[in-house]
Amino acid sequence: MAPKHSSGWTRGTTPRGIAAVLAVLVSVFAGTACRVRPDREVASHAAWRAARAKSIGGPDGWAALAGLHWLAEGPQTIGTNPTCNLRLPAGSAPGLVGTLTRTGPRVGFEAAQGVEVQLRGVRIGRIDLKSDAGGTPDELSVGRIRFWLLERGDRRAVRVRDPESPERQAFRGIRTHPFDPHWVIPARFQPAVPPRRVRIDDVTGGAAWETVAGTLVFEIRGQPCRLDALEDREEKDLWILFGDATSGRTTYGAGRFLHVPMPGSDGRISIDFNRAYNPPCAFTPFATCPIPPRESWLRVAIPAGEMAPARHP
Repeated sequence: MAPKHSSGWTRGTTPRGIAAVLAVLVSVFAGTACRVRPDREVASHAAWRAARAKSIGGPDGWAALAGLHWLAEGPQTIGTNPTCNLRLPAGSAPGLVGTLTRTGPRVGFEAAQGVEVQLRGVRIGRIDLKSDAGGTPDELSVGRIRFWLLERGDRRAVRVRDPESPERQAFRGIRTHPFDPHWVIPARFQPAVPPRRVRIDDVTGGAAWETVAGTLVFEIRGQPCRLDALEDREEKDLWILFGDATSGRTTYGAGRFLHVPMPGSDGRISIDFNRAYNPPCAFTPFATCPIPPRESWLRVAIPAGEMAPARHP
């Protein structure tokens, strides 16, 4: 899965069903046809799980992150040498890679003499770095390391990726509940008119403002539930941050994420909790994950979707 714009958040997709069996078919054909939808949904879910595993454990995945360094004003050195302000993993790059200089919102980088640092395959000397705020940051490579600039409000940080990171080497897949069609829940979408802005805190102590497109209204085991749905303009769908009674027990303690398609004209929508997934911070300490707001913590248990990584009881 791709990271979500400037906040480094991941996305999912929701499977679509196929036509139901016509009532006029004889029972043997009906029994065969009724298996088509679950089989197709199970296959779609398996493909989604494989993509999720790659997005975490692949060489460009979240588990390959090896550093998150918040920048102060002025010059800061980066390299593997213990004297560097931003220290890279031992053996991954030269002792001194270069110098990052922050001047207010701007951050420049200058390579150390004799060190080859590349941007998109081209050697660079000095550059004003483009952050991830616009979607695609300037990603510099040296040795086996890649690093780039993050922008979080008025804060700036350098994120480092190392395909030999301990988290990636220890990654053994994502624990998940088996697919269960009963956790595809019908819901009604109540649009926010006008859409409202909400503050979403993150695990680093920062915050961002997101747009609430509306509220999903549904029931689980007869209990009324409501979840705010954020507008995701990149994915053109709705993005949900939520916690439930399994959070911190069998699922990740800081909540999970979920994407659902935009509703039809009648406001009806399906929430596939089988696609509930862990935020990146479940797999790496170098993510800047948002935390579900208080209103998005459900009292009911949702034993569906991804479970907590093994190291998180």
